[in-house]
Amino acid sequence: MSQSPLTTTGALGRLATGLLAAELPDLPADARARTVGFVCRRVTHSPGPLRLGIVALTVGVGLASRAWGEERTTGFVARTELPLVGELARLIRSLAFAYVWETWPDSSPTGAPVAAAR
Repeated sequence: MSQSPLTTTGALGRLATGLLAAELPDLPADARARTVGFVCRRVTHSPGPLRLGIVALTVGVGLASRAWGEERTTGFVARTELPLVGELARLIRSLAFAYVWETWPDSSPTGAPVAAAR
């Protein structure tokens, strides 16, 4: 059974989950899951040529994750400046961070929900 790499359980979703866990460590799990869902939906609806490139990159990331482990691969993708690979992490960050601060504008810089002042 083949699965699209652009789903929340595919390579893109796993990479997005790992990046968000590292970069927004205080984002609640349910908010992280909603954010990853948003990222995957937006990428799925990107124009054909762009989507094809993202599929190719995420397939490569998925293969690397199997060979070197999810955490190690996510760390590499998060900090690399390699063309295209680094752009994949930036794409995920830009979509995810915009979603978090549009949906939960009072979130802290680490993603923690901030209680409204009363």
